[in-house]
Amino acid sequence: MAGFDKGMLIDAVKSWKGRKVVVFGDMILDEFIYGRTDRVSREAPVVIVRYDGSDHCPGGAGNAAQNVAAMGGRPVPVGMAANDDGGTRLREYFRERYIPTRGIVSIRGRATTTKTRVMAGDFHAQRQQIVRIDREERGKLGSGEEDRLLSILEKKAAGADAAILSDYGQGIFSGRVIRRSIAICRKAGIPVVADSRFGIERFNGVTTATPNEVEAARAAEVDLNTRGALEKTGRRLVEMLSSQSMLVTRGRFGMSLFITGKKRIDIGVTGSPEATDVTGAGDTVVSAVTLSLAAGYDMKTAMILANTAASVVVMKRGTAVASPEEIIRGLENAG
Repeated sequence: MAGFDKGMLIDAVKSWKGRKVVVFGDMILDEFIYGRTDRVSREAPVVIVRYDGSDHCPGGAGNAAQNVAAMGGRPVPVGMAANDDGGTRLREYFRERYIPTRGIVSIRGRATTTKTRVMAGDFHAQRQQIVRIDREERGKLGSGEEDRLLSILEKKAAGADAAILSDYGQGIFSGRVIRRSIAICRKAGIPVVADSRFGIERFNGVTTATPNEVEAARAAEVDLNTRGALEKTGRRLVEMLSSQSMLVTRGRFGMSLFITGKKRIDIGVTGSPEATDVTGAGDTVVSAVTLSLAAGYDMKTAMILANTAASVVVMKRGTAVASPEEIIRGLENAG
């Protein structure tokens, strides 16, 4: 954090409060099944998990929405979830936290995407994820269904401070939806931040994007094992997206920020480099970046705050969030 004033950074975190952020994208329900493992099955070479309990929380764009809320912002989710068990749980979770659900619609014939993680370990051991089961539908939406979601987005973007486009490959973001959603946000005069797991290169025209290093290199068609790969990746993506900047997250190596016409800025991880669980950390990063832009701060400040927020959630189990108090404490304890 050399060169940054801690007082300014703390004020920036406090400025997130009440910022309205539209979160448009793939709403997912994350399910966690907890158990103990103490023997191997006779039927197959697999461990037997004795069920202890389960928990549910939003994933994908839903996790970005709950991160915005936890950080003090006002998220407005826009996406789809069926009127099935998963969709009901997702909406109930939001309502309990006063997150609006009217922008989450049911699409006929599509179930709610659910990702089930089995967390298990010996009686005294820390539980680890041993398998993940995905129930999803990646088929494309019809043009009428796309229009329905885009109409909601346009209404919600009016009066918003910023927007997140959260793409988990569940069929919402066709080329047409990407172009129109970015155009809607630009017409509303708000910064728009893209987070895409499988195709960040398609989001031309966004203000910035927050891919991890592997996603970024794949999109830029750069071999990470070659000399200068990171620099080439970041610069190429900024050009491909015609964006103002690009924030590449690098796990235990920190983050790298690319701004058009300026030298790359690197930052190391805050706190311990040994993460407990990276589930949902990307959603935390994009939420902190977007709230910072919504409050009028630059990308350098956004990067510092996103890095500190991520350092909080990776030390928690499951799909976690970071509160302003935790982020401020992280800033105060940073060297």
